[in-house]
Amino acid sequence: MTTLDPTDWPLIPRGTAFEDHVIGRVFDHHWGRTVHGSDNISFTTQTLAFNPIYFNRDAAEAAGHPSEVVNPLLVFDVVFGLSVEDLSEAGGPFLGADKVEYLRDVYPGQTLSATSTVVDARTSESRPDVGIVTWQTVGRVSSGEPVISFQRTNLVRRRAEHAGLATVLDGFAEDFVVGARFRHARTRTITDLDLNGLTLLVMNTASGHFSEQEMIGSPFGERINFGGLTLALTIGLATQDTSGQAIREVGLDDVRFPVPVRHGDSIGAATEVLAVEPIDHDRAIVTLRHLGINQLGDVVCEATRRLQVHTRSAAADSASIGTDHNATASTISL
Repeated sequence: MTTLDPTDWPLIPRGTAFEDHVIGRVFDHHWGRTVHGSDNISFTTQTLAFNPIYFNRDAAEAAGHPSEVVNPLLVFDVVFGLSVEDLSEAGGPFLGADKVEYLRDVYPGQTLSATSTVVDARTSESRPDVGIVTWQTVGRVSSGEPVISFQRTNLVRRRAEHAGLATVLDGFAEDFVVGARFRHARTRTITDLDLNGLTLLVMNTASGHFSEQEMIGSPFGERINFGGLTLALTIGLATQDTSGQAIREVGLDDVRFPVPVRHGDSIGAATEVLAVEPIDHDRAIVTLRHLGINQLGDVVCEATRRLQVHTRSAAADSASIGTDHNATASTISL
């Protein structure tokens, strides 16, 4: 069991502040999201949007479509979601949207990406700690063709002075310093999605995770989260800060669960860098110790993780080759 106390480790911040949203600034959101038929069916049925072209291929084809149409509100919500990390993750409620235009239909299997432009930013008269920002967001498919455009407005917190913030990591081998310790910004609360849905999704039949009756009179007194999912959540919460340049996962060791996780617990994560071992010019093996932490500060999961990552120098070489190739191509075209 760990003797480390990660609750005071420096925090890797996420999100932006009101001061970052200068009118005219463009955010090219780095994630894309492929929309699958299962996403479309689940979203449509859960929101009771029983238009048959969203879930009945025969009906969609009879209406002139090549297959089911992705529910436009799913397109809206996915494109919106892709923008949140850059625009509003740091806090502030969604105030509304205007000028939502569905520019073309989206079909299962297509990948959505998003860009946003700041079109208005003003201080709040009633709340000096926040501003009001409006963005124009455009969602596109892989061809670059726009499929949706909308404006949305949020309250956005002003920048506050924070002590003990860690540097945001790009995830290259050179970014990891042995002995460095940091906490990750996001947390997640354990719900029935974990105790019932995800446990049964992975076919874990230990009913103590999904049956209250099974746990009556047990030392725990209630269902507890499957350790494999606590492990996955701990590593998942650390992933964006540690795996941005990962090539592959190598393995795990010393996985421990010192404290059980229960319904309603909120889990965060912290990481210690244990080793960086170069393989060659392009790659290195990074060894990390991840800790899952509940809302009380208890360590609920520990795991040593090894992953293979790119080096920054290899990325620079690749960019240089791309630049040389483009220059050659331009010369030939002339």
